[in-house]
Amino acid sequence: MLKPFVVVRFLALSLSLSLSLAVLVSPAEAGTKELLYVAGPQGSSNVMLYTYSVDPTTAATTPVGNSINVASGSLIPLSIGTRHYLYLWNATGVWLYPTDADGAPSGTPLQYVPFSFAHPVNTFLINPDGKFAYAALGWPDYEGSANSIILFMIDQSTGKLTNTDQVVASYANEYTGFWNFKFGQGGGKLFGYYLDGGPYTSIFGYDYYAVNQTTGRLGPLQNMFYAQAYECGTTCAVAVTDILSAEDGVCCGPPSGEIVVTLTASNGKTQASCPPPGGSDSGFCTDDVASLAIDPANANIFFGDQTANETYILNVDFPAEQLTPSASTIPGTPPIYFSPDSQLVYAVNQSDIGIYALQTATGTLTASTGLPDSGKVSIATVSF
Repeated sequence: MLKPFVVVRFLALSLSLSLSLAVLVSPAEAGTKELLYVAGPQGSSNVMLYTYSVDPTTAATTPVGNSINVASGSLIPLSIGTRHYLYLWNATGVWLYPTDADGAPSGTPLQYVPFSFAHPVNTFLINPDGKFAYAALGWPDYEGSANSIILFMIDQSTGKLTNTDQVVASYANEYTGFWNFKFGQGGGKLFGYYLDGGPYTSIFGYDYYAVNQTTGRLGPLQNMFYAQAYECGTTCAVAVTDILSAEDGVCCGPPSGEIVVTLTASNGKTQASCPPPGGSDSGFCTDDVASLAIDPANANIFFGDQTANETYILNVDFPAEQLTPSASTIPGTPPIYFSPDSQLVYAVNQSDIGIYALQTATGTLTASTGLPDSGKVSIATVSF
């Protein structure tokens, strides 16, 4: 049965998602610019949006353009050919900001599209192909929750949005509900992140819709994978890219189990794990998990260790069927984000943003800097 959005309390999990087109290969040739957008403090009456250029070797930041006043919300960069745009959305609507050649957004939006739907928008998404956008709506009904996804078109010359009013997916279920949706870099799959909170059940996982790249319509919902914690009081987490899936939290425990990464190809599945099959624990692999994230190069798993309050980096080695710990770690278990080419890693802490240069072949962090922030922030990254 198809799964609806629900808003419930649940165990810790990863909300960070990085998506890619190729497995265990070097990232695409670095873009000429690595940009970081930071908007905050979220929820205040004076949210400022800052643009930074980031050096992929030193992780040093340089301000670009002027800061601008914006609404609270989430940021989505988009490139269509040589044109670059930044979308900002919240529960009331979406704003479109063109950017200059250096990536700095204009001081005033080119377009504002208010959300005038009968039900609230839970997630707004831009397909990376630059043709389509989607508004995911959710509301309670007699079955528990009901939801739909509305298709928008994107003008290829201006980036402007047009609401088609076409419902391209709808669903309802008593116990299982989507929390959010994400796209892969190729835009061919729209991933739905769900919680199954049925009796004696705590399951987190991903399913997906195939996206018609000509019409923007969505195919039938396809089942993927999940992790489960049951009622044992531990946590579980999942992460996904276009071709990799990662899970942790099969219990009861603690310990919560093992970290497993799966590559699904036409000739079947290949897995790598920590601890490796028949091997001993690296000292943290069976700790309780706070979060999982996969870099866009599909080369490294970032494991937020709730027990140790440290984020470990595990290099994926499918031939050896194991995840090899890197010598580098990140303090705490903050939300982790990546530059699209995997050269940079961003850790959003309570009072600053940790910025790290990543060597994808080994999972080693080769340089780091910090960028103070003024409170709760929304960030986005782009390479072009």
